[in-house]
Amino acid sequence: MLMDLHDNLRAEYVLIQGQYEAFDQRALSLKALATPLLGTGLAFGVKEHSVLIVLATAMIAICLWALEAIWKGFQYAYIDRISLLEAWFRGEVADLKPFQVFQAWSAAYRTRYGRLGATVRLMGAPFVALPYAVIVLGALLTIGYLTGGRG
Repeated sequence: MLMDLHDNLRAEYVLIQGQYEAFDQRALSLKALATPLLGTGLAFGVKEHSVLIVLATAMIAICLWALEAIWKGFQYAYIDRISLLEAWFRGEVADLKPFQVFQAWSAAYRTRYGRLGATVRLMGAPFVALPYAVIVLGALLTIGYLTGGRG
């Protein structure tokens, strides 16, 4: 029975650790696609002297920035279960039921990561903020330039 428990908890650990790491891969893929497109939006706005294009680019960057922070909250909701599994494997937890990913994830997300304040805090993390904060700052500076500092 203990061997079955060990194998089940090992399988769960491997599954959710893989999920956890996949979030970063997806976020980096989104950044790799979004960054040149957002930069192009800024450049096109300057070329066309269009505050509206630059503003739209900034709004898209803010939406992607918020989306990535929400995504990071989804990822972080796995941390409690991963930590608990690691503690069990170290012998620090005596009784642990396998295959409780949804219960553990839901509890963590509901109490800590699914709130607006958590999303805003995650937006401030450097690995989430880049490149979106730079694009938004660039957009604000560009709007100031296009409006001759009147904006």
